[in-house]
Order: sequence, then C-alpha cells, then structure tokens
Amino acid sequence: FFLAFEHRFALRVSPRSPARLSLSVYSDFFEMPTASRKELSEWAASLSGHSVSRELKELSTGVVLCHLVEAARPGSVEIRKLATMRSGSDTIANLKLLSVALERVDPSGELAAACDVPLLAKGQPQATLALLQKLHSYFNAENNAELAADGNSRSRSAAAEKKRTRVKPVDAAAEPAAPAGAETLTSAALAELQPALAARRAAAERRAAEMQQLRDERDFYLRKLSLIERAVSRAGNGEGEAEGAGVGALAAEVQRILRCPEEELGSVS
Repeated sequence: FFLAFEHRFALRVSPRSPARLSLSVYSDFFEMPTASRKELSEWAASLSGHSVSRELKELSTGVVLCHLVEAARPGSVEIRKLATMRSGSDTIANLKLLSVALERVDPSGELAAACDVPLLAKGQPQATLALLQKLHSYFNAENNAELAADGNSRSRSAAAEKKRTRVKPVDAAAEPAAPAGAETLTSAALAELQPALAARRAAAERRAAEMQQLRDERDFYLRKLSLIERAVSRAGNGEGEAEGAGVGALAAEVQRILRCPEEELGSVS
C-alpha cells in the first residue's frame, strides 16, 4: 500500500516484505515554502509553453519537464533527443535525459536526486509533484539571487555616480586662490595642440575631397553603363541601325561610348 502525508513524504511498504518500510523524502520541507498545484501548473505552463493541468498529468512523459528545464536553463537539455511517442520506453528515455540535464544544472545533485525515474515513469502523483516543487523552488531562488545581484550592482553604480557628481558648497573665504600662471599654462597647452589639430583638419578635408572624386568617377562610369545598356536594348529591338549591321554596329557603338570623355558624355544618346 501507499500512504502520503500532505504530498511531502511517502511511506511505502513492500508487498514482498511487509516489515520493511522505506521513507522517501521528495522535497525539503524545512527549506522552501511549497507552492499550490495551481501555482505550479501555471508556472510550468508559462515556462515550458505546454498546457499543464492542476493534476499535472501532462508531465508523465517527461517531454514537458524537459522543455521546462531547457527554458529555465537554455542548453541544459538535449531537446533533439526527446521521444514524442507515449510508449513506456520513450517515457523512461525522456526522464533519463531530464535527470542528466538536472545534473548539469545543479552540480550538488539535489535536483537529480528528486528525479525518481521509475516513479515518474509510472505517473506517481507525489513524485511528480515533489519534483515540480523542487524545480520551482530552485529556479525561483536562482532568479531572485540574480535579481538581487543586479539590484546591488545598480545601487553601487548609482551611489558611485552620485558621489562623483556631488557638488560641494563653495566657501569663498576658504577657497584657495588659483595658482599664478595657471591661465598661461592652459593657453600654452592649447597653442601646442593647434598644429596637431590643424593637421587632422587638413587630413579630414583631403579624405573628403578623395571621397567626392571617387563618387564622381563612379557616377561617370555608371552613366556609361547606362548608355551601353540603352544601345544594346535598341539593337535588340532593331532600332537605330539598318537591319544586317548586326554585332559590328553594336560593338562600334559600345566602343564609342567607352572612349567618350566626360565633357562629351552628355551629348551621347
């Protein structure tokens, strides 16, 4: 027989040895508060992308659980190896795949220990509920820790920025006088930078002129290509040249366009 206490502990008596009792702990009762079935089913559905009822029957094949863990920790589950058939062997293979993924996610082994493959494969409700509780507690705690760390980092950054930008009140009587020659030093530094600034400005102007020259050259050859395309089109339609002139006339026209200088290109039609 099987006796469950608040879905937390399961007391099993072996039919072959009634005197032998085994107590299985499916979740840490004293560590994390439990979530209701409604909360767990909604959490599993939103994370896995699958429909999950309060009875959690959809988790029996292991497919939804694998998708849930993969969504919580991308790259942890080899989704391509999931078996979608509902045979017993496929279910066990999926649950073993899940167990391996949980070992990757949690090196301490607590999540993998909660994945009791034989009981989950049989659809044992307490085993399924306990594993889901464990996953819910683990991933929620992990997310909360990440949010807390991010919040602390943001607070430290804001405090440092506030400290840097804080303006101290000016006391005219206590403020030291500017050292003599400070203005002269600044002017000298600026004068020293002037040649370098002028050189950079001249270099920028040269690059701008070179770019404009390249654009003009590009437009020049694009204009020639357009004229060649028009000549080929006319030759294909039998326009412009007497019938029988053929390829020779077209070649002569193309050569004329190619050799045409820029100042005469506008007169070519």
